[in-house]
Formats: sequence, C-alpha cells, structure tokens
Amino acid sequence: MKFTIIATSDIHGHTERFSQLAQMIAARQPALLIDNGDFLQGSHLSYYYDYIVEKQHPQIELANKLGYDVAVFGNHEFNYSSEKIQSIRDACSFPWIAANIPGFAQPYVIKEINGLRIAVIGITTHFTKNWDECESTKHLHFENAFECAIKTVKHVREIEQAQLVILSYHGGFERDLHSGHLIDLEQGENEGYRMLQEIEGIDLFITGHQHLEIATVANGVTVVQPGANAHCFAQIDVTIEHGTFSFEPSIVQVDSTLKIQSFPQFDAWKKQPIGTADRALTYADFFTPRTKMTAYTQTLHNMQLHYTGAQISVIELPYHSQGGFPQRITREDVLHNLPRANRLLVIQMTGAEIRRAIEQNAAVFALNDQGEIDFSMAVYYPEPQPYIYDLWGGIDYTIDLRQQTGQRVTKLTFEGNPIQDNEIFEVAVNSYRATGAHQLPMFQKQPIREADKFIPDLMMDYIEQTSPLTIQIKNEFQMK
Repeated sequence: MKFTIIATSDIHGHTERFSQLAQMIAARQPALLIDNGDFLQGSHLSYYYDYIVEKQHPQIELANKLGYDVAVFGNHEFNYSSEKIQSIRDACSFPWIAANIPGFAQPYVIKEINGLRIAVIGITTHFTKNWDECESTKHLHFENAFECAIKTVKHVREIEQAQLVILSYHGGFERDLHSGHLIDLEQGENEGYRMLQEIEGIDLFITGHQHLEIATVANGVTVVQPGANAHCFAQIDVTIEHGTFSFEPSIVQVDSTLKIQSFPQFDAWKKQPIGTADRALTYADFFTPRTKMTAYTQTLHNMQLHYTGAQISVIELPYHSQGGFPQRITREDVLHNLPRANRLLVIQMTGAEIRRAIEQNAAVFALNDQGEIDFSMAVYYPEPQPYIYDLWGGIDYTIDLRQQTGQRVTKLTFEGNPIQDNEIFEVAVNSYRATGAHQLPMFQKQPIREADKFIPDLMMDYIEQTSPLTIQIKNEFQMK
C-alpha cells in the first residue's frame, strides 16, 4: 500500500503564495493533509483582514476547499483574542488540536486509510504563554510539551491502537539533528531533539516554529520541517509492504509560475500614499541603523514619544538588510517596516534596568579582525540572538565594543545628565518586548498606560498628520 502525507507549517497568512501551494497540493491528492501551526497571523494581508476590514481571512476558505484533515495550534494563533481564536475555529471545516492545552483543544485525531489506523498528535510549544500580548492564554494551562508528548504517544499506541503515529509539534530543535551540538538555549521553547531521542513510538515527526526546511531521518524517525511563509511544503510518501513501513520525505518548493490569487482591494489599500518626507528615510545595509542614530529610527522614536508622552522610547527593527521610508510613503512601506500588530505601552524602568538592557543588546555585536562592527562569534549560543536588539531614543549613549561584555555602555545620559541607577523613567515599548521574552526580564512590567491603536496604525496616523516629515536627530547614539 502506498499513500502520501503532506504537511505545511508557519504559513503566516501569506495567502498569495499559499494559493499556488494549494494547487500543487490538490494535484498530489494526499491521503492526509496537516498544518503545523502559525497559519494566519503575520502577513500584510492578515493585518488588512484582521484589523482594517475585519472580515474572515480568505485563507480559511482556501484551506477548507483544499480539505485539511487537521491543524495544530502554533504560538502565533494566540496573538489573537480568545474571541478571534474561536471564530477561526468555527470557520474551519477541520479540527485544531493541541494535546498539551487540556480543556481547550482535543489532543489528537484518528484517521483510517485503507484500514490503517493513523494518529496525529498536536503539541504546541509551552513557551507560548511567555509571549502572550492579548491575555488569550491567561486562563489556559500549557503542559510541558515534552512530558505531554511522551504520555500522548503512549496513549494512542496502547489505547487507540494506532498503527502509525505522527507527532506534529509546533516547536523546533534545541540541538543539531545529526551532530547533537547545541543550537539554542535548552529552556523548553524547542525540545524536538530531546523528543526524537527519548520518546519511543513516533513514526513521523513534523516540526515548525524555526522556519527551517528539513526532510531527513534522525534516530530512526522520519523528520520534516516545512519552511515558512508558503514557500514550500513537506511531502512524505509512505509505503507499507508485509507490515513494514518506509517513508520518503521531501521538501517541495512553490511553483511561482502558477496562477496566484489576487486581492485588488487590499492591493489598492496598501499602495495608497499616506504622506511624504523631505528626503528618503531609508537605510541600505544591516548595520547602519543599529550602530548609530538615523533619521529613520528618529522618526520611529518621535512617533512613540508623541503618542505616549513617555520620556524614553525603545524600538526594534525587523531583520531586514534594507528598510526605512522612501520620500513618498505608502501603507505598504509602514507594514514592511512595522510588520507586527503590537500595542504601544508605557512602563517604568530604573536607570539600572535601562543600562542592563542596553548591555544585553551590546553583546550581540563585536569587532571583527578588520576592526569592523560585526556579529559576535558566539552570538547564537549562549549570547542573545542577533535579531534581539533594541534601539533607544530620548537618551544619549555610547557602546564601546572594545570593552568586555556587560561593561560596554560607556555613556548613558538623559537631558545631559548621567542616568543614575535608582532613577525611574517612563519608557515607551511595544507589547511583545513588555512580555520579557528572550531573557529580557527588565521589561516585564505592568503598563502604566497604553496607546489606543496598534503600532502600525499609529505610524500611519503620524505620517498623515505630520507630513511632510522633517526629521532632526535629537539624541546621540554611537557604537564603536
């Protein structure tokens, strides 16, 4: 007997490309179609349907027509309110599962294919609660992903009498699959390697969250991770002969020549000009806006301070090598540079906490052999990841990379005066950073106030109201 299993993961609402993948998937007629989470949230199109026109995301209708058998809750599903999550579940013709969120979702599904009893278990990284900005997980209990996977695999084997067990885990790997070398902090966000090594009874292991493209065998288990943003999917061809299973995994890239679903109203909305600047507020390389104050980053700080009345502003930049606003600015330019629907909060921080946060940011960088600013050689472990880096406005500061990590902030002043450890400041920060995620507990505070719109909306409003933008750099930031 032969049949095909197809898995997607981390589509993030990129429905245009997903419409091409859907044609490819339909042509293959899989016996089992699984999505591994982070299905809708994260694209410009999703922002438009979620917050501008407030209509059902068209990707749901496409997924229903395609005939998904099941979807696993990813962490980004919980960027929505509880009510929005329920409306998504109601609109889908397939179940959403997560064994380690008891009382919220069913743990697994059973499907029979030609008399073969197949179990698909869903597991969601339990770090999801750490990133909750909408309090949608406030009343939910997330069991430890690894411990729940052990008992659920055993249950479907012994009680459900499953003959083929698929563990679909919205999480990734803390170690390299083949060498065993650490590639992430072993704190529980990603436990895929441990699951592979220590859980017996898994036939097929579907992973995600890290946006990698993997199709391999590790410790005797077939493993896939189907990339992200609808660029590809994982196909697993299954053969059963004389009671023995064999699996052939592969990653199938999107065929960009296929007809793509269009969204004319969305396209018109995002291309609409919303303002101008007296010059292009752009950057053309990765390091420039992260190593000195620029007119573009000053614009973001100005907006945050304008809408919050805070003394200090904290921003993070997407992991783009090029960005900023052109002289003629559209909504699409704003969403490219501010892609997440975060809220803008004001928290109180001491001078000591501010210094500690900047020192942690500074650990991302180092001087290379040519004396140029580069990433630290140890940035991936155990140092912070290179995308976890903030820029500060409203203060003057200098980072000296020639100094030891933790002692690199050589200047830190507010309105010309050195910041004292016990001083308290009002700091504007996005709601994701205020969760304290990524080992930044100094930001984990109850807000004293917040703006009434998401940050991308605030930026659009600010550009419309202050156009043409004329930006003067107000604070000195230097990295050397």
